[in-house]
Amino acid sequence: MAATPDETLAEEAGRRTKAAAAAIAAGVLTLAGALVTLKAASDFPPVRLLDTLRYALATTPPTGPGPVARKVLYFDDHVSQVVAVQLVPSLATALVGVTLVFLYLSTRARNPQIGKLPLIAAIAGAVLVVVPGIVGVVALVRDAGAFADAATHSEQAARDVLDSSVASTAYTLVQLGTLAIGMAFALTSLNAMRVGLLTRFMGVLGIIAGTLVVLSVLFLVSVEGGLPFVRIFWLLALGALFLGRWPGGLPPAWVTGEAQPWPTQQELREQRMALQAERGAGPAERPPSRPSRPRRGRAEPPETPAPEPPVRKPHPSSKKKKGKRR
Repeated sequence: MAATPDETLAEEAGRRTKAAAAAIAAGVLTLAGALVTLKAASDFPPVRLLDTLRYALATTPPTGPGPVARKVLYFDDHVSQVVAVQLVPSLATALVGVTLVFLYLSTRARNPQIGKLPLIAAIAGAVLVVVPGIVGVVALVRDAGAFADAATHSEQAARDVLDSSVASTAYTLVQLGTLAIGMAFALTSLNAMRVGLLTRFMGVLGIIAGTLVVLSVLFLVSVEGGLPFVRIFWLLALGALFLGRWPGGLPPAWVTGEAQPWPTQQELREQRMALQAERGAGPAERPPSRPSRPRRGRAEPPETPAPEPPVRKPHPSSKKKKGKRR
């Protein structure tokens, strides 16, 4: 049995504040996770191709750990930073899932015909990012500590730490979860915009944010740059919308509890034409032309009379003919 608009509004009132807190916290943690990742990337020891080739082709055993071994030793020396790089974005993703689930439920209450794919993508994406991410970082820290405590730090042992089955599986699942979250972003924003819960600006911005996440996973590179400004702004703005602090007031669908689709451009034109017809505003009549005024400082030229047609004289031959007739 479908809920009435009053029941929908009463149910949303009880969890809108929690959803707003989740959206704002997700935006803040997304920003914090991006800053932590940028800081870790700047401190990370670079692995240059020339150094790797020189170490691999050396005829005598080189002294000190190789480039891959230094990478694993860095993980052991900066455990807190490695954990923060993984846990902060994972916690942000979990809160994003909570936010998208609330927005989906509100959308479905106004349009029961929408499918469950956005809901499944939001929940599955949050779980796949958080749980495997935690398992993967714990396994990495443990293996890096065992490598640092070993007597020898060979390159092959370091590669085994980075290419372990647990780390590889966790990375794959996290990528799948991120892809699902991107799909949930786009689909939920689209459906919420169609029923009038999101303005056109917020709906299109949410679709763009989800598309950027999907492209980052598919191309294995962050197309948003170091800071995902679009996602951060959308989450913070959505939190303000849930709290009712939106410029111009809430969209009508939040007030009525029913779908209030935004009018199309054709419908807007028809409304303007109907309004003009009610007011009796026909096409503007062209004002009568005014006689041109003479310019100041100049006398008007005198009117020149039209020339009179010249008087034609009779031809001499015509006089001769008249005389003969007489």
